[in-house]
Amino acid sequence: MLLIATAFLLGLAVAAAALLVFGIPAALAGDGESDAVTVTVQDGDTLWGYAEDYAPEGMSAQEFVVEARALNQLPTGRVSAGQELELPVLEGASR
Repeated sequence: MLLIATAFLLGLAVAAAALLVFGIPAALAGDGESDAVTVTVQDGDTLWGYAEDYAPEGMSAQEFVVEARALNQLPTGRVSAGQELELPVLEGASR
């Protein structure tokens, strides 16, 4: 019985560590400061173009592109027509 309880507690500790490492608490917090909008990429669209339309005041286009790449797990800044992207939009951003 002690072995089972120890294994259970060890499993809980590993799960808690994984949540902390992968930042899941921050993603679930929903602090209301940021949101995302989903777009379907059209021919000729670029992340830089989306930055002009969606980046909030005070955020550079480069910062927006970095955030968009991270949000969509893109290895490069290239996007393809038909691809769906989530774009970071901070509260109060001009669209």
